[in-house]
Amino acid sequence: MQTRRLGQTDLELTAIGFGTWQFGGRWGGADDSESEAAVHAALDAGINWIDTADIYGQGRAESIVGKVLRARDDDVIVSTKGGVAWEVSDQGLQIRREASREYLTRALEDSLSRLGLERVDIYHVHWPVTGVSAEETIGTLLDLKRAGKIGAIGVSNYDLADLEATDGVGQIDALQNGYHLMRRDIEDGAIAWCKEHGVGVLAYGPLAHGLLTGRMRAGTTFPDNDWRAASELFTDEHFSDRIEAVSELEGLAQASGRTGGVAELAVAWVLRRPEVASAIVGGRSPAQVASLAGWATTPLSADEESRIEEILAGHPGTDIHYSHGEPPNRNADDS
Repeated sequence: MQTRRLGQTDLELTAIGFGTWQFGGRWGGADDSESEAAVHAALDAGINWIDTADIYGQGRAESIVGKVLRARDDDVIVSTKGGVAWEVSDQGLQIRREASREYLTRALEDSLSRLGLERVDIYHVHWPVTGVSAEETIGTLLDLKRAGKIGAIGVSNYDLADLEATDGVGQIDALQNGYHLMRRDIEDGAIAWCKEHGVGVLAYGPLAHGLLTGRMRAGTTFPDNDWRAASELFTDEHFSDRIEAVSELEGLAQASGRTGGVAELAVAWVLRRPEVASAIVGGRSPAQVASLAGWATTPLSADEESRIEEILAGHPGTDIHYSHGEPPNRNADDS
């Protein structure tokens, strides 16, 4: 598969990375053996890097990734995130965002233990936290890098103002934000800032959390243990309009000969930007990930891009904007 350099680092990432958020179970449940098999399938398909986070299943996803890494001899690039603290009490799971020096240092050690690594290739601050300065957050990651605990320094869910606050503190290597053809808030300055500062963009959610797979219909519903059951993206008055747009996009994908359908088209759209080093796509079973590698083979054509814009312009419900990178009705343990 095609690889792309991550910012100014020496990391060459495959254009598609494998995401593990779904291993935490908030997509309607998850089976650890299936999750483990899905990671093996992604690596067998030629994907060379895995993205995870400590909050995904409260360590569950990292433990699964660690088990796979110990079973293989591959040179796998591993990216994880810290910055969401959790506690389990009589009231259930309680989570909060944390980015202090003490917390990030401890969280990284816990992540390394679960992953079975002495060093992680990319470490992201999961969210910016009000009241915690960039000097403290990025300064902590710089110290951890100097200590040999992390390779590349990343931030996640940072908007332009958050990125600008890091100016002068130290070099950031990666920005991991949500980005898909119905969600473009990252284009409102953040991508340009990344280009100017030599920061690679890692796009999560390129399939709009399943919306851009072509498998949903206007009457699609989700079980209570699937976060999408409470997300405005899938439940507001514009959902049917989005489904109609996806149907038209599916027709475009078929006319273009894309065997991966609208999903392949959506990934190609994200990868059309040279600033994007990789698009993160997940799957809960080997069957769901077997074809991922093929989605990065054919670049988006100018005709496809033009037609996509025409389709979206005809469906106002596809103009989605999130505040501070956070989809409506999602909790802090999300990507």
